Amino acid sequence: MDQILIREMVEADIAAVARLCGDLDYPTSFEQLAGRYAKVSIQPDNGVWVAELDGEVVGWAHGHGVHILEADSYVEIGGIVVDPGCRGLGLGRMLLEACERWAQARGYPRIRLRSGIHRSWAHAFYRRLGYQQASTAITFSLNLPRLG
Repeated sequence: MDQILIREMVEADIAAVARLCGDLDYPTSFEQLAGRYAKVSIQPDNGVWVAELDGEVVGWAHGHGVHILEADSYVEIGGIVVDPGCRGLGLGRMLLEACERWAQARGYPRIRLRSGIHRSWAHAFYRRLGYQQASTAITFSLNLPRLG
């Protein structure tokens, strides 16, 4: 029988989480993820969970508080991924539920997430869990030159 555990991420999970970033189309090295995790893990308004299947990390989710002037604070899912070979086992749902409980315990009224237009299978998954499409925004980005 498959043993599933959803728990908070720890440093020992960095290699597995970095590998899974590639499944989300964000290839990441161990070193890159270690640096990012060091910054995220000390922020009080961030939560990161992993999904273990039979002792192996096969998924993760990151939620963080967003505080902006034009709207009440909310939690945004910064990322969620489940190993393609483990999809359909309920791990994504359990990761989102962990984030939802974390958000509620901190008094947040809402969770948001962004999903690329090409991820129609993910959109169907979110809708099944009660998430509703809120916009069709386009994300813009600007790479800044390094100072010094």
